[in-house]
Amino acid sequence: MTESINARICVVCALLTAAALSPSIAGTFYVSSEAAADGDGSKDKPFPSVEAALAKTGGGHTLVVRPGVYRGPIQIPRQYAGTREAPTVIKSEVKWKAIVVGAPVHAISNGGECHWLTIDGFQVQGARYDGIKMSGDHNVVRNCWVHNNQAMGIAMHARRGGVIENNLIEFNGSHIQFDHGVYADGEELIVRGNVVRHNASFGLHLYPSIKNSIIENNVVHGQMRRRGIIVSCPPGGGRNRIVQNTVVDEAPLTIWHGDGELVANNILVAGEGEPIFLDEHTRNVRVEYNLCTPKSAHQATNGITANPMFVDASKGLFWLRADSPARGRGWPGHAPTSDFWGRPRAQDRPPDLGAMPFIPELAEPEARQRFEFGWAYYRHGSGGTVPDLWLLPTRTP
Repeated sequence: MTESINARICVVCALLTAAALSPSIAGTFYVSSEAAADGDGSKDKPFPSVEAALAKTGGGHTLVVRPGVYRGPIQIPRQYAGTREAPTVIKSEVKWKAIVVGAPVHAISNGGECHWLTIDGFQVQGARYDGIKMSGDHNVVRNCWVHNNQAMGIAMHARRGGVIENNLIEFNGSHIQFDHGVYADGEELIVRGNVVRHNASFGLHLYPSIKNSIIENNVVHGQMRRRGIIVSCPPGGGRNRIVQNTVVDEAPLTIWHGDGELVANNILVAGEGEPIFLDEHTRNVRVEYNLCTPKSAHQATNGITANPMFVDASKGLFWLRADSPARGRGWPGHAPTSDFWGRPRAQDRPPDLGAMPFIPELAEPEARQRFEFGWAYYRHGSGGTVPDLWLLPTRTP
């Protein structure tokens, strides 16, 4: 009996010790621009700022930021990093309604070695440098509207594991060579589901090198310098996947130092030049099942050259029409598991080319009536709204 009691005591002590050594349980706290200074982060008494919330709670929690205008910069030091099990998440309660305005440097940024940080759903504008600047590994920027910042829209420099997804990135940059919609590098980078348009230089400037990365389901068009996507690889190549994108710029896709890259299921529309530029150091690139206009010298026999038949490219609508030659011309083995809208792709039939597959409702005039005069853009002034291109009139696959 005594041995049994002692054994139970040992187990209890071990559990208590483990609990004492384990990190605190991740929680959810609230932030409001209208909160009092003594807020405690609850729904009824939110913290007055992201900085105040982090100082009180530390990293590894979710901060829900309520609608309002927040003066930049918001800077997240490395001591507030998260972990794989408990990332630090800073999220707008309503998409694009927590607005970070102006900053002498970057509007939202984190310190070096600040890993496992997610920025979700903000509107970011008016920074004197980058809109959002991420340093560290396994950081995520998603669902943000990043516009009219003086340098990059989103910059992300990490060793590995960065994610940039489902963002509207537009009208950023004041220098036609150095300021891009997205400027990112690292291994295992994922850039997917973004609309990147009308920035100063490249839409996606993936430099100085990316490796084992995925670039998929992006719509990139209308940069001032007319450059779409550049994929710069390390010596020996990057083995990156550039699949299922729609790029309409004078130079849609450029690859430097590539080896083992896959370019497939894309729509690449250039001006009069080559849609796919491979530099002299690039080799062993698979280019197949793409629609290239004009025809690319790198195009495989399973590629096509034709007018893609967008609904209205001049107004920013790159949905496919019913008569688009891009319908059903891709290869299922190259297609991502989900499309631009997050719907599962059918794996038993050829996918449509490009980021936005054909949806009958989007080809109808009624789909454009929700935009002002049919333009997929925000109109500044009273009553202006920005079209959310990630919303569908129906959720039926």
